[in-house]
Amino acid sequence: MQPKWILRNRNLDYDRISQKFNIDKLVAKVIRNRDIVTDEEFSLYLNGSLADCHDPVLLDGMDEGTELIIEKISEGKKIRVIGDYDVDGVTSAYMLTKGLKDLGADVSYRIPHRIRDGYGMNVRLIEEAYADGVDTIITCDNGIAAFDAVDRAKQLGMTVIVTDHHEPKERRVMADVVIDQKLESCDYPYEDICGATIAFKFIKFLYGKMNREFDEKYYIPFVAIATVCDVMRLQDESRIYVREGARLIPESENIGLQALLTATNRVGKAVNSTTMGFILGPCINSAGRLESAEQSVELFFSTDKNDAVSKAMHLVELNEGRKSVCEEGMARAIEMLESSPEYRNDKVIVVYISGLHESLAGIVAAKIKEKYYRPTIVFTDSTTNDKIYKGSARGIDGYNLAEELEKLSSLLVKSGGHKKAAGLSILKENLDIFRIALNENAVIKDEDLIPKLIIDAKVPMSYFTVQNVEQLEALEPFGEGNEPAVFADAGLKVRRMEIRGKNKNCLWLYVEDMRGSRYRMISFDVAGILNDIKEWFGEAECDRILDGASNNVVLNIAYHPEINEYQGTKNVQFMIDSMQKA
Repeated sequence: MQPKWILRNRNLDYDRISQKFNIDKLVAKVIRNRDIVTDEEFSLYLNGSLADCHDPVLLDGMDEGTELIIEKISEGKKIRVIGDYDVDGVTSAYMLTKGLKDLGADVSYRIPHRIRDGYGMNVRLIEEAYADGVDTIITCDNGIAAFDAVDRAKQLGMTVIVTDHHEPKERRVMADVVIDQKLESCDYPYEDICGATIAFKFIKFLYGKMNREFDEKYYIPFVAIATVCDVMRLQDESRIYVREGARLIPESENIGLQALLTATNRVGKAVNSTTMGFILGPCINSAGRLESAEQSVELFFSTDKNDAVSKAMHLVELNEGRKSVCEEGMARAIEMLESSPEYRNDKVIVVYISGLHESLAGIVAAKIKEKYYRPTIVFTDSTTNDKIYKGSARGIDGYNLAEELEKLSSLLVKSGGHKKAAGLSILKENLDIFRIALNENAVIKDEDLIPKLIIDAKVPMSYFTVQNVEQLEALEPFGEGNEPAVFADAGLKVRRMEIRGKNKNCLWLYVEDMRGSRYRMISFDVAGILNDIKEWFGEAECDRILDGASNNVVLNIAYHPEINEYQGTKNVQFMIDSMQKA
């Protein structure tokens, strides 16, 4: 589906900013388009270091929480860390447990089982801890809404410290200490931090109070991976942590992390946000999806290199298995949607896929959402109750999943989530009526069902040099809130087209702009571009450009420049992001 192009046009004195920070004016415009406005924000964005990250004491409860832990360590009390089964929860649990253990604490950890326990701390985990003689619970990446579990812990006389980063509910959890930057009472300078950032700051502040040396650089890689995988906005200190993490991961002293680099064939290679989000993160996540997330924590506690590589290879194998199952589930869903007339007019896709592991429903829902650009709910069989289906939902801009599901709560066994992601369960006999009701009541406009592509500027390709493209690439790490720059030019005449590569998966498009300059543009979406050209101009015109013959094909093209280096020589190449008929 062709996206709607939206050209950003935000005002600033770009000449002054360019001179002050010694950057190209177009680079300054790209940064401004990421909601960076003041000189101070530009400076932090371009030159921020770990010294610019916010003081942990600015988090409400940090002073009280660390005082409690110091007291518990001195008394020899048993402490248990309870995390979550995703990357953020795993890395948070590792850092808290590692930090406390190195301070001499009697500490253990538990990660809830995705199927048996569900998200976050629960009563079962509290009672297990009590039976093990645990005195103090400290959560990470969860706990802000664990009302029943915290109440049970307090009934049993336990101390509870909650560290979390999620939105608090109207009712405050009755823990001894709650640390969450989103608490109404908290004036923390930057909200978009993950649970691992909170855990890291807790340990850092604790070490400072106990006058113990803290190896900040050892922990930063885990904060960085969690920040990317939990899709935090990559600005302010979150951007700094990810940038520093990318630099530090290759040289990390953590044997488990090095083993994961080995198992994913990343040793000796540069690390960026893509490495964290699409290579390392999914492997860490795979254990929590298909087996137990505690395996990932165990990997990071490894002390033997061979054992660590074996554990890391197992995570890679789990992730590969996850990929194949998701691909099969995706194929079955597409076949069902394409062949069933009743689905074609639905603005919200609701589909049941039998046999799909319930922990993978969210991944398949995300893939379907991307393909059709519709809010999507994927249901599959529950492994614990044969009367219900378990579902996972993924949303789009302009549609609030949480609100829409709440309207139909009477048809659901359970639901919870946010605007763009939710989990739910439903009695099997209610599935069809739920799909119909959800679509009949859908508050969604036709224009909301068209994906958007943000264009940073209309710029001719002639503008770009190796120097200013290198400045653009230096804006890494890219991710949420700091997307790679996209530009566009209009009225490009197509001179010829070549399909290249051993697998014929690369397309070279030779174009001429309105100034008479010619360029080669590259895409790996061969089928998509050929189909668009045939649809817009006809098959005969498509054949002409493949033959390099005279033709009438004129396009508007959204693109981004890259540096290509070959035999020591650098040049600029242009990658196609989207096309329109001119």
